[in-house]
Amino acid sequence: MFLKVPSTISKITTMADGGLRLHVDTQEIENEDKALLMDLYNKLGIFVFSEVNILPEDMIELPEVKVEKGEKTPGQILRNRMFVYWKEKKLQIEFDLFYKREMERIGQAYLEKI
Repeated sequence: MFLKVPSTISKITTMADGGLRLHVDTQEIENEDKALLMDLYNKLGIFVFSEVNILPEDMIELPEVKVEKGEKTPGQILRNRMFVYWKEKKLQIEFDLFYKREMERIGQAYLEKI
């Protein structure tokens, strides 16, 4: 089962872990599709976007989602731990900036080991 909703990718933000954050705006959709979207909130799946109609046979070779329901990725776990540290230490820096700097520092430490 997959959900087809007319939409536009309105914003793309790069993430420190190499992923992307997409802001997707839908056109007016039926109540059933709205309910389906709400049920999918915070669930892991496969994002597919096409400028033309997608047919079921186009979906045959999608990659398998490997993360178990409710399981966080290693990047999410690290970010959460960094947030707890930032909060406990009451650092005088915005968390997003702290996170980016720390990720760069950690990445640089690995490069220096090469």
